[in-house]
Amino acid sequence: MEDDGFVDDEFIEETAREYLDRYGFDGLAVLRERVGIAAASGDELLTQRWREILEAAERMMGLDR
Repeated sequence: MEDDGFVDDEFIEETAREYLDRYGFDGLAVLRERVGIAAASGDELLTQRWREILEAAERMMGLDR
């Protein structure tokens, strides 16, 4: 059975934390790149997920908009 693209908030937060732990502040640039790649592929759902992860990482770094 498909999950219709549902990703829980815990997964998003964990993924954001992993990128920041691995890359530090540069993790934001890596995540922005992931958003761009997903957008270029035309996959709107994937693009949205990467944006959510990026936004979570920005919040963690105190850079939320």
